[in-house]
Amino acid sequence: MFAHSFAAISSPGEMCTEGERGAAASQDHDLNTLISSAEWLRRYGLTQSKLSLSQILANISFKHSEDYVHSLGKSVSSQYGCGMFLQFTIYGAFYNLTASQHELKEICTRLRSKAELYQQRLNWLTTGSRQLFGVIQEKRVTVVVDFGTSPSVAHHQRGKQALSQVIHEQVSQIDSFNIICSGTHVNAWRQQLVDSNDNHLQSAIDWLWALEPEASCSINLASALLKAMEDTATEAIYMFAVGDFGDDITNVLRKRPVANVCPVHTVSFNARLEKTILALKQLSFVTAGRFHAFAEISIFVDELRDSSQDKAGREVPEFSIQLSGGMPPGCGVREDVYLVWREKGEALQIRDQIQAIVTEFFSSNDKPEPDLWCSCASDACLDSKKWLEHFGLKAQKLTIYDALASCAFHHSDGVVDIKSMPSDESLQSDAETCKKLINAKYCSGFVHMRWKDGFVVHVYVTAEKCRQYEEKMLKALEALQRRIEWLTEGSRALFGNILEERVYLLLDTSESMRCHLPWVKEKVSQLIEEQLCQKQKVNMLGFGTHVVLWRDMLTKVSSQSLVSARHWIDKLQVGGSTNTLGALSVALAAEDTQAVYLLTDGRPDQPVKDILEEVRRWPPVPVHTISFNCDDQEANSFLQELSMETGGRFRRYFTDTQEDSSTQGPCENEDLQLLRAEIEEGRRDLESVCRLRAECILLDTFHHGKMDTNQTAFQGVQLQSCQTSEREQHFSQLKSARCAAQTKSSLLRLLSSGGTTRAKAPLPSGHAKVLEQGWLLPESLELFQTNTDKQMQVLQSFGMISNENKHKKKKKKAKPKECLETSTAEWLKANSLVAKKLTLLDAVAPAAIAHDAKYVPMLEKHVYSKVFNDVLHLAQVSKGGTQKFTLINPLAINLKDYKSRLSKALQDYESRLNLIAWRALPQEEKDKFGGEPVAFLEQREVLLEVLGRLGWPVAQDELSALEEQIHTGRDFLQQATELQSISSQAAQDAQATINGSHKDTPPVKNNTESPRRPLDSLRGQKVVAWSEDDGAYCSGIARKCLPGKRVRVDFSSGTCVVVPLSQALVVGGCGPCPPLAVADYVLVNTRTEDQGDHFVPGVVIATPRRLEAADKLFTILKFNNKEVHTYRNKIIKISQARYQTTCHKLRQLRLVRKTK
Repeated sequence: MFAHSFAAISSPGEMCTEGERGAAASQDHDLNTLISSAEWLRRYGLTQSKLSLSQILANISFKHSEDYVHSLGKSVSSQYGCGMFLQFTIYGAFYNLTASQHELKEICTRLRSKAELYQQRLNWLTTGSRQLFGVIQEKRVTVVVDFGTSPSVAHHQRGKQALSQVIHEQVSQIDSFNIICSGTHVNAWRQQLVDSNDNHLQSAIDWLWALEPEASCSINLASALLKAMEDTATEAIYMFAVGDFGDDITNVLRKRPVANVCPVHTVSFNARLEKTILALKQLSFVTAGRFHAFAEISIFVDELRDSSQDKAGREVPEFSIQLSGGMPPGCGVREDVYLVWREKGEALQIRDQIQAIVTEFFSSNDKPEPDLWCSCASDACLDSKKWLEHFGLKAQKLTIYDALASCAFHHSDGVVDIKSMPSDESLQSDAETCKKLINAKYCSGFVHMRWKDGFVVHVYVTAEKCRQYEEKMLKALEALQRRIEWLTEGSRALFGNILEERVYLLLDTSESMRCHLPWVKEKVSQLIEEQLCQKQKVNMLGFGTHVVLWRDMLTKVSSQSLVSARHWIDKLQVGGSTNTLGALSVALAAEDTQAVYLLTDGRPDQPVKDILEEVRRWPPVPVHTISFNCDDQEANSFLQELSMETGGRFRRYFTDTQEDSSTQGPCENEDLQLLRAEIEEGRRDLESVCRLRAECILLDTFHHGKMDTNQTAFQGVQLQSCQTSEREQHFSQLKSARCAAQTKSSLLRLLSSGGTTRAKAPLPSGHAKVLEQGWLLPESLELFQTNTDKQMQVLQSFGMISNENKHKKKKKKAKPKECLETSTAEWLKANSLVAKKLTLLDAVAPAAIAHDAKYVPMLEKHVYSKVFNDVLHLAQVSKGGTQKFTLINPLAINLKDYKSRLSKALQDYESRLNLIAWRALPQEEKDKFGGEPVAFLEQREVLLEVLGRLGWPVAQDELSALEEQIHTGRDFLQQATELQSISSQAAQDAQATINGSHKDTPPVKNNTESPRRPLDSLRGQKVVAWSEDDGAYCSGIARKCLPGKRVRVDFSSGTCVVVPLSQALVVGGCGPCPPLAVADYVLVNTRTEDQGDHFVPGVVIATPRRLEAADKLFTILKFNNKEVHTYRNKIIKISQARYQTTCHKLRQLRLVRKTK
């Protein structure tokens, strides 16, 4: 009976026969493993296969270094990889590509295979018993079956079919199982778990089909669950609930003791009531189980057998069932399916990103490039700023820096020390050291330019590089020109490009619009056909004295509404004044208005301030204003301010109706300005690249011989301005020029053009331009000047330039003329004493030696070496309290040259000061001085009075700045003169020393020489001496030992006193520190903030405990019977005689003070 019934309910692809089970076992075990999706992805996910995005990026590239520099206040990117690696962006971050095309394609293939594997896993999870029951993940389970409170025959049969499929497909793959059915009573197939062999599986299915439909209740269901938990071998319980049941069983289970707490996974099959779903969810949540639900849409064909019955009298129907369905409403999404689906989506997304990199960098050169205009047509809703971000020169990497990044390298130079012979060997024996900037030799063979970071780079533009860049640039310029034409045609010429989806159109219908209203109506009709038909909602109104609305609110765009709008436009009439405020109030009052387009030709009726104040009260909505045939400056200022206040755009439009209504003249707006500026930048970059290519040809010719004049690699193209009416002719000329052969005349025309390039490359035609490149260092400028000379020689050899022109240009350069139009502050940046290195410190720097002090702990002070005192007679002490000074050798300074250069600079300052002051005077005042320029410094008071009376026609700061330079320079000149006299005296002394050393007879020793003075050992030592004023021993510095065993001491309080040598104790340096014991006589420091360090006599009465490291204090009984606790470094050990003498002095001092 079972075999017949089972064969009847099996459907292809869902139920397997005995022979098919062996075939299924031979399938991919990794794909059909009975484990959770999370565990399966841990084994076969992208991360385990090293195919996650972060892992792939680490293998194929490295991140472009970028960091925030606080001193600059911005993020700075490294430049070392510029041009060396292909760069791409992922989620806003830049990466340098290191992988080949083959490696990238291999990664794409692996990702595609992974996505196919995940799709197969998804198909397996959503078919068969996994769709009905989920996945059984444990090895020993008990299935509790509940057929609901009122099961029908068909309902009962579908539950048996579903559970039989679960037993055959999943239970057969685990270790052991059991089945318990809940009905009017609890019915168990076995009392405990049994192995999952063929006999037990067959017996379980026979027992399942022998069950009769019985209504269940929550008590029996809870009893069935508790019975399943009694078996301690059970790892999990799967509760299969068919249909609906009444009560919540969670509370019933909580009241009963449980022997084996294991998770209960609930499965809902064809449940209709929401409370059943909630009860099963709660049960699985409480027991830490999983929840699964399935609601099928079944197509049954009941084929009842003949009225034959089995031995038990039960009728066995045959069903041909096709199961279809899914998660019922309110049950959410299956977690196991979602995890695999998300992993598949991630794999496909990563594959698309890697494929995009392959397409961008490794696409075939023969593959036609996409037309930029097709892209911009699809993005018609973008303004020019955003359009350029997607399709501009920078987006296409067509700027000169992007184009030349792969063929540019930084200029190599460095500062080195050059050793040379001293000018006077009798005064200096060491070699003189001069610092010099050295440029690499190979740099003279390459063309140079200024990079975007301000540094010098060398470039070599090949013929192929120039040709490819020219083709791409011309194509980009053509797309930009088409964009300009598109913006100046049709309705966009008047209204611009409407970007928003819900707009209000406000039309001025005042009396001043009478002549122009028919033409405006025509343009509005074009606007409806070209732009408004693609929007969501629109509304229009005309305003004169009163506001006339087309509709009361924004209306959804449809064919009927657009026809109605055209009829309404045709019926508009002019008349009245200009009620701009009323029109704006109606448009801004609409809740879903995204933008307002206001067209008017004159001033509003209301005051401008009132309108702007009223607009600020409404929600922020952009108001795009259009000034139509309006020459009123005040009206245009109002419209421009209104658009800026609301974040809109301002446009001006003029039309000449006297000649022809079609004659129109849109004024330049922001969109057109951005596009034209982009075109101009592209032209400049293209011309710069062409010029650099020409210079590369000339340098190659100079270094390697003959120039090939028949090569077609370079084209001498002079870009013309792209006028709209001549665009076809212009671009046809550009395209035909690509195939033109390079000739001597075309090369000459290119190099002789007078325009400057942003690359600022030295051009032979502009020989003087090299000297004007102030961004170059003088040494580098000299090097690159030789490159220009090489190019000139090549051109002269081909007869392209004459020597006469070269001499003429040199003559012009030989007469520099000072420009007084430049401000004094700007002029002083390059001509001040500091800029010209004419300060006295700059003059003595070559002969200066930095001298640092060294701290000697034994002496407790800084000590300077006196080795150079006999040679370096001068010293320059640094300010700020630092322990540094500079020794100067006056004999090694060329003060004569310094004074000459300084005097010349002072003459320039005085000349400029005189000219500035004289030019500021009117002719009447000049006549008072005799008509001849006067010296400003000589007539300073008079000239300042005249200039003040005239209201200061010249800035007073300019005069004061030049005066300050003159006074400072004169001070330097005076100091240099004094230093020169010292140098001459030092030279004479040195010469006398040399002459004395060359005498034949040695000097006679004078026997009557006075004896050598003894060494003053106390000088500079830190001492403690008796002070009569303070009545105590005070700290100070011993300055000098005096005759009669006296010493002069500078106390810390600032007084200088001569004390007997017996009353001074040396405490500084490395003096002895004897140990202290009880009853020793000492001087103890009693420092106060107002008096400083004072020492009074005392006796040690307690010493620190040696076994306790923290105890370091001595207890001293002072002479006044007061105790004090202090450290050892605050105590000075003295003799008993000194202690008694000091106490006696203190007592006498007290008596004297009391009598006073």
